[in-house]
Amino acid sequence: MKFSLKVVIGTMFIVVFMFSLSGVILIHENFKNSYQLQMKTNYDEHSLEKYSIETNVSENILENGKIDLKKLESYLYTLTYYLVNSRKLAIYIDNEGVWNNIPFLLNIDECENACVKNVDSKKYNILKSDVTINDSNVSIISVYDISGVFEVRNQNLVKFYIIDVVLIILCGCLTTIFAKYLTKPLKTLNEATKIVSSGDLDKKTNIKGNDEIGELSKSFDLMIDSIKKRQDELALAVKQREDFISNFTHELKTPMTSIIGYTKVLKQDKYSNEDKEKALSYICSETKRLEVFSHKLLDLIGLSEEKIVKENLNTKELFKEIESLIINRFSDINLNLDIKEQIVIGDKNLLITCIINLIENAYKASKDTKKINVIGETFKNKYKISVIDEGVGIKKEEIRRITEDFYMVDKSRSKKNGSYGLGLGLCTKILKNHNTKLNFKSKVGKGTIVSFELEVSK
Repeated sequence: MKFSLKVVIGTMFIVVFMFSLSGVILIHENFKNSYQLQMKTNYDEHSLEKYSIETNVSENILENGKIDLKKLESYLYTLTYYLVNSRKLAIYIDNEGVWNNIPFLLNIDECENACVKNVDSKKYNILKSDVTINDSNVSIISVYDISGVFEVRNQNLVKFYIIDVVLIILCGCLTTIFAKYLTKPLKTLNEATKIVSSGDLDKKTNIKGNDEIGELSKSFDLMIDSIKKRQDELALAVKQREDFISNFTHELKTPMTSIIGYTKVLKQDKYSNEDKEKALSYICSETKRLEVFSHKLLDLIGLSEEKIVKENLNTKELFKEIESLIINRFSDINLNLDIKEQIVIGDKNLLITCIINLIENAYKASKDTKKINVIGETFKNKYKISVIDEGVGIKKEEIRRITEDFYMVDKSRSKKNGSYGLGLGLCTKILKNHNTKLNFKSKVGKGTIVSFELEVSK
């Protein structure tokens, strides 16, 4: 059974049940009040008739002590003439009837004081009173037609049943429309779920609202965004892994191929000593290249296993040591240091490795001037280190992958400079162990700013 049908049936049942129950109770209470009021009115009129007849009988006693029946009959005739048609009387003196205009046969002992009798689909209220006058027992019986009270109740019930049926139809129509409106977002959500399950993660529900369904829709859209993001991350991870294996294989294969080729040259006698010297030079060069490559890989692997030892470091002293290492490595570098003195927390050797790698990258990307600016300053309770070059710059789409192992923006330039694309990957892992990360700002043809922040010692 569909949810919308459940809503329709459930709502109709509740509405109809409550309306019917309240209507029946209301009609019953109204009938009860009318019935009690009618019975009280009948009793008051019977009491008045009893008093009137008793007075008349007492005033018309013959000399022998008997009741003057002629005068009584004359009085009763006058009395009943003015009574409404719904009221009838019967008078019994010593169990003998002297007056009776009741339209049905009534036994004097049938009703003791008050009762209701059904006669020919009509209802009558019978009231009886006994009085003793001059040793004679006078029974006064009043009969009231109360069918009108029951007829009104029955008419009200019929009208109510008609209204109830109309209400059921209207309630069914309105509830159906409301159920469709209410379940429309659920249908949209269901369709979106089917589409997403087929692999299309671009489908959104776009259901607006602050109710539970709206919140469910927002959660669903957030879930899809999360799945899509995770899928993109997995796809990127797969691509990174494939690139890593491909680049790793290539980096090993290229020098190995060269070494094997030049080794064959050395084995053959047809080549001159000059050619053999040149072959040995190439073999030595490629071997050193493999050595550098292996050291970089060992740094990456060892960093994951090495325990980080953090200590308080003076930034002036730290960069003084870095400056001497850089100048010895790159004699033509134009290095400008603007370092504000501060005490930072970190692993000295790892931070030196990281900063030298950043300066080395800036050097290789720089133009003929080889101008590199390094700035160190306190910024928002952190110590910010920025390495700035005026080199070729990096495209925006390249920045996302620049810290991947083996990834190189310009492979030809990187090979020329002896780079393997491992430096920034190493920096990223070092800074991750210092609870920070690299930030890049670059403009093609203008240069690049690479920065990170360190914790300041308190």
